[in-house]
Amino acid sequence: MRAYLIGAGLLLAVSPAAAQDNSNIEGEVVVTAQRASADYLSDEQTVVGLRRTADSAIQPVQFTSDSRDEDMRKREIHAMLEAAIRRADSAGVELVTGEFELTKLTLANFKDLVFGRGQRPDTSEIELYVKASLAGSVGSAQGRIDNFIKAVPPNGRALLEKNGEITLTIINPDQYRPEIVKLVAGEALKTAGAFGPDYGVEVAGLNEQLIWAQASPTEVFLYIPYRFTVRPK
Repeated sequence: MRAYLIGAGLLLAVSPAAAQDNSNIEGEVVVTAQRASADYLSDEQTVVGLRRTADSAIQPVQFTSDSRDEDMRKREIHAMLEAAIRRADSAGVELVTGEFELTKLTLANFKDLVFGRGQRPDTSEIELYVKASLAGSVGSAQGRIDNFIKAVPPNGRALLEKNGEITLTIINPDQYRPEIVKLVAGEALKTAGAFGPDYGVEVAGLNEQLIWAQASPTEVFLYIPYRFTVRPK
């Protein structure tokens, strides 16, 4: 897609194939699971994008058991996981899974999770996330998550433990594309205007996938890897 911004107008020259958005993500995604390189953030050109509060905080956790018998280990983990799911709503959290787009765990689907082998011998594990909405600070979300983890009762030799640092999520990031395009258009027109009325600006890359990154403990920065060039009209 190329957009030619002349004066106060915006003329789009788009081929049908390039006009299609190839992301179409409507669910909730992990902020650190980017679909494209974030090297663009280190470019000399200033990046125009949207900074907004994330939707939730997620804590990686793992359910593990080191019982001698493998079938026993799996039964213990499933029993503890079922107990956790039953407690989640009242604790103000959710159990979710997925490397990129997140899926809520329920009593109907939790047994579909694949067991992994732990770092210790004769150990089975399941890795997932505990999610809490960012209704306030990250500290508040972390407190709800920590209290929930402590409250889930062990089963046999099964344990629930943290497995990394807390991070953020965002729901349907592509819904912010039109707002980001407007921000890019405004910046491009402003730049062209600095050179006088005889100049316009050519913008490329507006059909690229949205990229996101964590901007603060509670905020996400979303942008499109655009490029623009100031030219005489």
